[in-house]
Amino acid sequence: MGVGKLLVFGATSATGQLIVRRALELGWQVTVCGRRTLPEHSANADIKTVEGPIDDEETLREAISGQDVIISVFGPSSPSPFTNVDVFVPAYKKILATMRNEGVGRIIALSTLSVNDPEDRFSLLRWLLATALWAIAHKVWKAVNDISKVFEEEGDDIDWTLFRVGFLANGPRLRPIHGYVGDGTLGMYLRRADIAEWTLTQADKSPPEFVHRRPGICSVNV
Repeated sequence: MGVGKLLVFGATSATGQLIVRRALELGWQVTVCGRRTLPEHSANADIKTVEGPIDDEETLREAISGQDVIISVFGPSSPSPFTNVDVFVPAYKKILATMRNEGVGRIIALSTLSVNDPEDRFSLLRWLLATALWAIAHKVWKAVNDISKVFEEEGDDIDWTLFRVGFLANGPRLRPIHGYVGDGTLGMYLRRADIAEWTLTQADKSPPEFVHRRPGICSVNV
């Protein structure tokens, strides 16, 4: 496809900021959309900003229209049981519907290793972590899994990829690799800078890779 127009949801998050910064370095035409805009994004003439509720149809239409690819790191960001998770499922339903209406066919969205994939094998560590999240922050666990169901049930005609992550860390890029739980290669450690690198590499692939799939990604030493 080549570098084109990219929309980033969740651009105010630590991971989203790295995606925006790296996308600009690579030559993407970047749009950010969210309830608020960071000063460094609004002051940057190379970034188009769309501000509004992420589940608002007019906001989504303005942001999504004309895009080539969407990268979304919008989702539950805290395991706290008090996290408000009610917005995520309705928002993703509207995002997919708006993509369909606007003729935008590609989205790469954040998920977690709490979500199962048919290509996964048993992993005691993953089972323990997912069970702990289910018990301690059930609403967050349910929201993450319900988002996955939205893509599966309502995204048949959309080229979606859910990339699943484990423990996130800051720091310079290492090397992102992808795989599936229990395959002997996928680890639980991932640097946010490697999310930016992996998602933007995937955004530039034509034809798209991992369509209707949920690969896990992790960081390894170069």
